[in-house]
Amino acid sequence: MHRAMRGADPGPVVLVGTDVPDIAPRHIADAFRALGRHDAVFGPAADGGYWLIGLRRPASTEIFTDIRWSTAHTLADSLERLGRRHRHHLLETLSDIDDAESLRRWRETQKSRGLRA
Repeated sequence: MHRAMRGADPGPVVLVGTDVPDIAPRHIADAFRALGRHDAVFGPAADGGYWLIGLRRPASTEIFTDIRWSTAHTLADSLERLGRRHRHHLLETLSDIDDAESLRRWRETQKSRGLRA
């Protein structure tokens, strides 16, 4: 993520996880819209991480250091690293699929909604 953000042209940049089956075009649009008013945007994942991160100025990638990646603390660490001087926005919480158990939970949720998984 750090390299992708650093290599981006100036302006808003949004990175999205590839393991988020419920993501829709509206989520991406909401992220870019939020970056018009905030320095950062996150799509919280149900497991404590995030499925999307967007920065208004991608050069400010220090947000990716000292993070407990792939834990229930990832989003909280990132928000702490962002600091109070930067405004952030949280999108809708979605589930990401990290392992067989999270896939099973997602399928059960889809079934309970009457959707095909």
